[in-house]
Amino acid sequence: MSSCTAALEIAAAHLGLPEGSRIGVPTWTFVSTAIAPFHRGLRPVPLDIESDTFNLSPTALAAALEDGGLDAVIGVHFSGTPLSKQIHQLCADAGVPLIEDAAHALGAQDERGMIGGKGTAGCCFSFYATKNLTSAEGGALATDDPELAAFAQSFRLHGLSRDAWARYTPGAKTEGYDILGDGLKANLPDVLAAIARAQLVRFSDLQARRRELALQYREQLGSIEGLQIVPKELPEGGADHLMVVLLPEGEDRSLVQKQLSAESIGSSVHFRPLHTFNWFADNGLTSGPGGTPVADTYADRALSLPFHTMLSSSDVERVCSVLSRALTT
Repeated sequence: MSSCTAALEIAAAHLGLPEGSRIGVPTWTFVSTAIAPFHRGLRPVPLDIESDTFNLSPTALAAALEDGGLDAVIGVHFSGTPLSKQIHQLCADAGVPLIEDAAHALGAQDERGMIGGKGTAGCCFSFYATKNLTSAEGGALATDDPELAAFAQSFRLHGLSRDAWARYTPGAKTEGYDILGDGLKANLPDVLAAIARAQLVRFSDLQARRRELALQYREQLGSIEGLQIVPKELPEGGADHLMVVLLPEGEDRSLVQKQLSAESIGSSVHFRPLHTFNWFADNGLTSGPGGTPVADTYADRALSLPFHTMLSSSDVERVCSVLSRALTT
């Protein structure tokens, strides 16, 4: 796919839900998680998150399902931490399709094995420049459903029944192609696919380095009073995509970021909760029952520190040292 966003839209299109159907999404995610199904006529419903993982809260999802207000769900494996198995069970019990947004989670594993669409309505990956495996820009949709696979292959190429490779390979049938339905131009270009293939050869080594850096960060940040790392516990099967911390209560995040920047250390925020954007209010979209108290509590405290495989151990030491000073001045 050309992006994870395209994969999410295609998975949403395959659901075949009537326009205006409600799809639950965690409020703590990038906006594409909600925009993609919105493009297919669905109405995203932001739901609260777990305080320890920042993944979709089973409690919030259960309340929304009991309310009878959801026709589908998108669950995000935030920072590469696998969704709670309760999310899968709640959707299965309610007969509601679950799409996995695994933009952060290539290589992650849960009790089902490697994350990749087993028993769900599609698992969507991102190969953007910042991701654990990159093609500079791109994504993928994984599934064990042959019907969804065939739909996605056609939908990503304008609804064509056969792509150019199938039409022009020696020995191929010559009757041309049909248009099976509406679609997007959302295939991954060959040059970008070649970049991804080269990355794939190194992927295990890259993931191992991420785990080393995650462990070092946790060891060195553990002495900072009031600082919490997300997730609280490093999952054995996690993909280690981000290094997110929650600043101690009362700290001014913008000032901390300025002090880091003054030392040539970049930082970011993953994410601003969806329900706080004007776009949601402008489109009459509202949060699920019970609101989003956990997300609201941490919205101004989350901070993402530098985290990529080119970091050295001394880089991590310096980041932690500067952050510690910034929190005590």
